[in-house]
Amino acid sequence: MTEITIISIITAVVLGVLLWDRHMEKRRLADEVKGLNEANRELVKRIPVMNEGGSVQDPLTVEKIFDAVRFEGFFPEIKDKLVIFRVQGKTYYVDANRLPLFFLVKPFDIDPNELEMDLFKAAAHSMSDQLVMVKASISDDGKRMRYFVASRDRNFESFRANLTVYMAMLDDGQHMMNETYNQMVEEKRKAALDALPIVPPLKQGNKVMS
Repeated sequence: MTEITIISIITAVVLGVLLWDRHMEKRRLADEVKGLNEANRELVKRIPVMNEGGSVQDPLTVEKIFDAVRFEGFFPEIKDKLVIFRVQGKTYYVDANRLPLFFLVKPFDIDPNELEMDLFKAAAHSMSDQLVMVKASISDDGKRMRYFVASRDRNFESFRANLTVYMAMLDDGQHMMNETYNQMVEEKRKAALDALPIVPPLKQGNKVMS
């Protein structure tokens, strides 16, 4: 009788372990399925929404620019024919008023009282002359400036593939202009110091001992 009881207990324990393992395996699979579903939902958010009959190979439009920006993980909005989005607190917009030519723009507010505007404008011209695609312009009142890339892309896929490249170009142009401006300011400061008259040290007269 004792042996039967022991066997029954062992059998119950083994069955319990097997049932628990099966339960945990079901939970693991359920968690995996849930994770896949969430990943799929995120992927669907990034898939461009095309008009009926549309294709990623169709000519570029404002809507397709919007889709491409969203596909790259940003959160754009359309205002008139501008597709506006922000990256790490910085505003960018795509000016699509002249498609197939478009402009990717990175605007800034500036304070003309904190800058040597003649040098700042010279640095903007210098950078624009040195770089083929990246340009800089400053508003007439000196309170706004923008870096921009002018380009043409055939369709959604072409623009999407090049978007982050264009953004990197803007960053490079901004970095070059800042370095050029700082160098101009330093050269002006050194020139001003060099232009100061050299005052010879005063000669001390012989002291008379009384």
